[in-house]
Amino acid sequence: MDEDFREEDSIGKAYNGRLVSRLLHFAKPYWAPILAAAALIALVTGADLAPPYLSALAIDNDISAMSQPLAVYPVADAFPGGIIYNGEDYLPQHDVKGHPAQWAQLVTSHGRTYLVTGITPGKVIKIVSGEAETGGRTLPAQPLSASAANAFRAPFIHGLVLLGLIYALVVLVAFIANYVQTYILQWAGQRIIYDLRKKIFTHIEHMHLGYFDKNPIGRLVTRVTNDSEALNEMYTSVLVNIFKDIFMLVGAIVIMFTLNHFLAYVSYAIIPLLIVTTAGYTRYARDAYRTVRVRLARLNAFLSENFSGMRIVQVMRQEMRQQRRFDVDNRGYLKAGIRELTIFAVFRPTMNFMYNVTVAALLWWGGGSVLSNIVTFGVLYAFIGYAQQFFQPIQDIADKYQIMQSAMAASERIFQVIDTPAEVLDTALPAVLPDAVTGEIRFEHVWFAYEGDNWVLKDVDFTVAPGQSVAFVGATGAGKSSIVNLLGRFYDVQRGRVLLDGQDVSAVEQQNLRRKIGVVQQDVFLFAGNIRDNIKLGDPIPDEVVEAAARHVHAADFIERLPGKYDEPVQERGSTFSAGQRQLVAFARVLAHDPAILVLDEATASIDTETEGLIQQALERVSHGRTTLIVAHRLSTIRNCDQILVMNHGRIVERGTHEELLHRRGLYWDLYRLQYRESEQPLGEVGTN
Repeated sequence: MDEDFREEDSIGKAYNGRLVSRLLHFAKPYWAPILAAAALIALVTGADLAPPYLSALAIDNDISAMSQPLAVYPVADAFPGGIIYNGEDYLPQHDVKGHPAQWAQLVTSHGRTYLVTGITPGKVIKIVSGEAETGGRTLPAQPLSASAANAFRAPFIHGLVLLGLIYALVVLVAFIANYVQTYILQWAGQRIIYDLRKKIFTHIEHMHLGYFDKNPIGRLVTRVTNDSEALNEMYTSVLVNIFKDIFMLVGAIVIMFTLNHFLAYVSYAIIPLLIVTTAGYTRYARDAYRTVRVRLARLNAFLSENFSGMRIVQVMRQEMRQQRRFDVDNRGYLKAGIRELTIFAVFRPTMNFMYNVTVAALLWWGGGSVLSNIVTFGVLYAFIGYAQQFFQPIQDIADKYQIMQSAMAASERIFQVIDTPAEVLDTALPAVLPDAVTGEIRFEHVWFAYEGDNWVLKDVDFTVAPGQSVAFVGATGAGKSSIVNLLGRFYDVQRGRVLLDGQDVSAVEQQNLRRKIGVVQQDVFLFAGNIRDNIKLGDPIPDEVVEAAARHVHAADFIERLPGKYDEPVQERGSTFSAGQRQLVAFARVLAHDPAILVLDEATASIDTETEGLIQQALERVSHGRTTLIVAHRLSTIRNCDQILVMNHGRIVERGTHEELLHRRGLYWDLYRLQYRESEQPLGEVGTN
């Protein structure tokens, strides 16, 4: 059984160009919103890169500038942005033009602001009698009125307000752009996955029945749901957002080199260690992810098997044994999950450690440069911010690696389904049967095998006249059900021909052919909904026709006793109804669609004797004028058939009516005798019944 749930082992590469190309093909119809999202992401990235730079400007040009020297010019040489005071123009240091006449500086002491003439070499110790004492030197200090002090501070405050407004605008633009791009990208991703799910489901719907014999239903459901959702993460988290990480990295590098080459080199000194760490993480993360997928697949397979067979587990008192087996798989999944979390838990702190080391290096060398007036404090502050923006995309890219890995595994399995060709295909110009067919069926020397040369039908040749009822009997595996499968073209024959009204069914459009055939099987499938919808199955059948069909097969007897009658809810697979009731609904379903050919494949096997008698009465009425094929083990249901074909090992060994076959005392006689050996009726008289 390991082979069944180890199919998750095939994870493949974290990036496969061929698969990515096919995935991008599904995104092609939505290129416009995806490009719009990419453009918005570029805008968001620019907005995210702006705050550290704006903060540096605020610190250097306004906050720090208020305590920095002012260049003094004659008022005749006034420059834009200067402060006119006492006939002189005072210009902030960062706006100095040419050689000033002298320098001045604003100093605050004991709540008052003074204008000191000259540049203070150190911290002002005190101001006494109009002189500022600092570093063993005194400079003239003129007290300023509140209005004059505010006039000197006004340009700096104005600059701070302007930068604050720009900062707020950038944040607002980033918020709106981020919201819009997230919505657009998620919308496009959901539409892409919708199209992909639709394609997978449509493809699976058109697969031949043999495909479902070889592929567990749970696996196909996983393809349509879980695997497609894994691709949704790739489209929404990786496809466009990877550009944001790249833009952020490149933008941070460019800005840092623009601000200061030396500090940029300090910041990037740790890159070699960063590359080695990231490469190691991706390697170990891939192995851990593989193990988790395998263990999860084992656990799911075990749960699916046990929940389906819970009745047997409880009947055979195997609860403790199954608990022990579950604990083994559950513990294996736990260990795999912890290993994956451990690798992730090591990578994140390692990245944070390297970021902190980088910040420490910036503070060490950058702080010394600030004290030496080589670098401004604002530039150092910006570098610390950009260092964080440099490391964050690297962490995000590592996270996206796992998403890509999951997406590649999911896409490989999805395309494996999509690329599996349907073995039963319509021709380029399929024939279409007329609305009214007579129902003549001919099998001309038909050979058929499900696999290779293991022939299930061997040279089967018979004709069913319009309106006849023909039964197929024989041991299990004799090929009875295969005949009705070939008539509905659920499989194609390897040799010979199957004809309906003289037309080879292999040349007829499948949907058109199956509209002429109504099939009732032993295992009746009812869909969730209500009884009325289960009889109509989506076709625009009038309610009166539905109710008439139910009355014909005596299904109305139990339906009208239900609280909701024909609107009574039906649970999954009709679990709230008995096998006989489900069978009656199936008969009503077929009759409501009024097929030209009626096929009963062990249709009465699950029905009690009383219900079987009711259906026999209904069949006598509804089969009139219809060609009817009956596959049966219970020979009591086929007494009145026009012809009975006895099959053995894929061949028709006897044919005739019930009475004729009994009189021959061949294989049919043996089957009949085995079924009725406990009957009180003498076997010698069965032929006259």
